[in-house]
Amino acid sequence: MSISTDLYATLNANAGVQAIVGRGTSPQTIHLYPSDAPESASVPFIVYEVISGTRITTISGVGDMANELIQMSCFDSTADLARALADAAYDALEGDGHQRNISGAIFDETTREYMVTLDWSFLA
Repeated sequence: MSISTDLYATLNANAGVQAIVGRGTSPQTIHLYPSDAPESASVPFIVYEVISGTRITTISGVGDMANELIQMSCFDSTADLARALADAAYDALEGDGHQRNISGAIFDETTREYMVTLDWSFLA
């Protein structure tokens, strides 16, 4: 499995995330999107993507594992709701990697939505 598939499965199965974005069998039914959300997407939703990855090198050479950095952008109609979604995503992933950064809520004038981003690194 890929880190993207594992992330989707983890977020989709988490009760806190489900309470906000729902649960389903496709990104469109639960509002979890790899890379980009469609223009028709309605809030709340999460967009996630691998933004970097490096193979882990040891003295004996390059191993099978990689350290991958994931960025999740949590969107909702208010700053408090976007933060609540980011907190739910954080809780879903706590203990499954290393949280590296969380942003404050940013307002997008074009979409009229708020976004909070989480950067998370995983060994995969």
